[in-house]
Amino acid sequence: MKKIILLLILMINWQIALAQIGIGTSNPNKDAALEVASNTEGILITRIPLQATNSPTPLVSHVAGMIVYNTATNGVDGIAVIPGFYYNNGSKWIRLEPTTTAIGDIKNSILTTDHNGWYLLDGRNISLLPTNAQTNAASIGFGTNIPDATDRFLKGKSMSETIMSYGGNNNRVLTQANLPNVNFNGIANSSGNHSHQYEDKYHGIPENLNLITGLLGILGGILLNILNNDIGHSSLTATTSNSSVSGNHNHTATVSTGGNDDVLPLPSHMITNTFVYLGS
Repeated sequence: MKKIILLLILMINWQIALAQIGIGTSNPNKDAALEVASNTEGILITRIPLQATNSPTPLVSHVAGMIVYNTATNGVDGIAVIPGFYYNNGSKWIRLEPTTTAIGDIKNSILTTDHNGWYLLDGRNISLLPTNAQTNAASIGFGTNIPDATDRFLKGKSMSETIMSYGGNNNRVLTQANLPNVNFNGIANSSGNHSHQYEDKYHGIPENLNLITGLLGILGGILLNILNNDIGHSSLTATTSNSSVSGNHNHTATVSTGGNDDVLPLPSHMITNTFVYLGS
């Protein structure tokens, strides 16, 4: 009799071991090892402080399929962790993103290296990427290299433009109007004891008036000399002369840029890095 009772107990325990476990339900789903049912309560996932995505700590080792809620902010750049849900793929922790991220999504970030499936758009050869990222890069049209967004603004595509093409340049030709409207003052170096050449321009005295002066006598000469000095000749006469030597001296000059301050200022900006999502 004792043997029969013991056999029945073993059979019951064996059936329990093979059956699904239900918490809050007497009829758990046949495809679930564990089903928790409640209209008023939730499941509280284990909360632990992770150290970095590449470190299993505080676990002993990486375990594929492990899910935890990280409570700490640790690590730097591509291995940093922040509070939130993480799952383990057997070699590292991967953050469960709060929103859906698709292959080819672009984002700006202050991080400086690849992280969690996001790859820096730095123009590198795609052969340097992990195998999965290489496949995804090719699937969205990347060629030999991923695009290089270094020192570039991202622009929305127009109907006539090709996606991922480069355009524009970093140079701008300035006109005089673009210059600031300022005067530059300067003093030349002394050049020793020297003189200066200058050109003197004046109206000459016509010879026909001088001839009439001799014929009309002294009175007429006085009158016509006055006319000579005031009227002169219609043609312009120029002579070149040198000034007297003025010792060792220098000169002051003022030059205007002639600008109108017509310069487009650089918009206020913040420097970030650009990343593309190619999957973990």
